[in-house]
Amino acid sequence: MAEHERTPAPMPLRQVEEFINTRRADGDDFATPAQLAYWLQTKDLIAAGIVITEEQRDRAETVREGLRALIAENNEPPVASPRPDGLDPAARSNLAELARQLPLALDLSAHPPRLTPQSPEPVDNALATLLGLVAEAVAAGTWSRLKACREPSCRWAFYDYSRNRRRTWCSMDLCGNRAKARASHHRKTSSTPAGAN
Repeated sequence: MAEHERTPAPMPLRQVEEFINTRRADGDDFATPAQLAYWLQTKDLIAAGIVITEEQRDRAETVREGLRALIAENNEPPVASPRPDGLDPAARSNLAELARQLPLALDLSAHPPRLTPQSPEPVDNALATLLGLVAEAVAAGTWSRLKACREPSCRWAFYDYSRNRRRTWCSMDLCGNRAKARASHHRKTSSTPAGAN
């Protein structure tokens, strides 16, 4: 995807970034349970051969969209756009409700100690693992650098490596320029007297 060329987030937060970016304007990497199983297997989050149900796929989507809503809060508000916002207004609260069903515990035998999932269900463990990475990133001070693009129709997750943490677009060449062009057009049409050509 040339439009989103960027330096990915550092590990392990990169897994969260990649998970969020499984939904794009041109498709969804886990539109089906089989696609979700494949994605989780390639990221070593579940073992090969695990069969995923439609309900589990829906739970994964709830986590993904909730995480997208959370990282949008790490950025400025979206710019004005004729395109609809890619965020579900209920996504954050839906994630909060689901997260209570995805228990984590502090594993003191790990070096360093880390949050580990506690569900007997492999898919729930994978989702809890991703939420555990969020908690670790918050503790490490890196979470606020994972952002959703301000372009409402995009909302691509990106990691802000800028020194002042003020980057707002996944791509200045694409989304940033699109927003600038709209703003310029709006200024020109707003300053043109009524009836003028």
